[in-house]
Amino acid sequence: MRHKASAGDRRTYQERRRRTERRAGPDLPAAGYRYPSWQEQRIQFITRYVFLLLGLLFFNQVEGIQPAYWSPHWLNVAYGVYFLLNTVLFVHAHRCHIHLRRFYLAMWVDIVITTISVLNDPYAIPPTLLVFIMVVLGNGMRYGMRLFAVSLAGSFVATMLVLSARYTLSGAALSPGLIFMNVFGGIILVYTYILMGRIERSRRELELHSNLDTLTGLLNRRALYDVAESMFQRQQRSHASFAMLFADLDKFKAVNDELGHAAGDQVLKAFAQIVRETVRTTDVAARFGGDEFVMLLEDTGLKEAEVVARRVQQRVGDWAHEHEIDFSVSFGLGEAPTHGESFAGLLEQVDQAMYDSKTRHAGGGLAYATAAPKPTG
Repeated sequence: MRHKASAGDRRTYQERRRRTERRAGPDLPAAGYRYPSWQEQRIQFITRYVFLLLGLLFFNQVEGIQPAYWSPHWLNVAYGVYFLLNTVLFVHAHRCHIHLRRFYLAMWVDIVITTISVLNDPYAIPPTLLVFIMVVLGNGMRYGMRLFAVSLAGSFVATMLVLSARYTLSGAALSPGLIFMNVFGGIILVYTYILMGRIERSRRELELHSNLDTLTGLLNRRALYDVAESMFQRQQRSHASFAMLFADLDKFKAVNDELGHAAGDQVLKAFAQIVRETVRTTDVAARFGGDEFVMLLEDTGLKEAEVVARRVQQRVGDWAHEHEIDFSVSFGLGEAPTHGESFAGLLEQVDQAMYDSKTRHAGGGLAYATAAPKPTG
């Protein structure tokens, strides 16, 4: 059954659209950040446990090694607190993969426990200083340039403070060599930041181009599958639904045959631009292949999704009339998890709805998906 979008539905959608545009989507990195996968984060947490174990063995099992300033008991208490904090953060990361505050908190916890270890390292040139490098690499390079800068600055300041404290507590004077080492270390860190900035920009440009369809500028199919997988994972945790629109351009083959492929490319680029201007910045729009397009609208019901589809159809009709090119667009609509609990399942139902709309209409149709069949057995 087709649902007609009332004026009230349109107003409701427009209000929600404005609200959503004002907030960043959970999978859209803010400027300067990179959101690693759960697999990457899990490796990082395991690495923290490995370094914790090495610290415990170093201060408790190596013959002749005693903490320089703290008693073994209080140092082990500090390691125990670190273990508990790291475990709490690990569990939180498993439940919520993307959380900027957790990224920062975990980084500062790493810096604090490393500073405590360097302070108590009995060697004149403490080998535990190397752990600061792992803190910078593990936290900064994994999460983008902003966290990288904070990690560099935090580790550098912590290094200066702890080395100065070691000299002060030992009764030695602050030597020119120590001052030079701190200045030289700062120069190295600044150079590292500049170098990593160039590497990060190149990586982001490469990642961006690999995810975009070269003709339309929308996401390509591979990127669509990656984003959709993340959306379904979030949906399973939050139990919030989201809508899918499957669009197919009517009479597109005739456009290519009669007017040439240049005109066909013009139509595809124009349609992509209409889609970009119609959906929210937090929505997902991709070219699925040929003249087929997929849109994923988070926090959107079917009636609101129909408003989007009708608006696209209206703008396509206006553009086609203005440029005297005979084509339109048909839509299939569905939502997760009602019409599919996986991307493949939802896509199959919405794709079928789109073809049903083309069967019932000469062009410019719209149809809703049927409920996904329940597994047997």
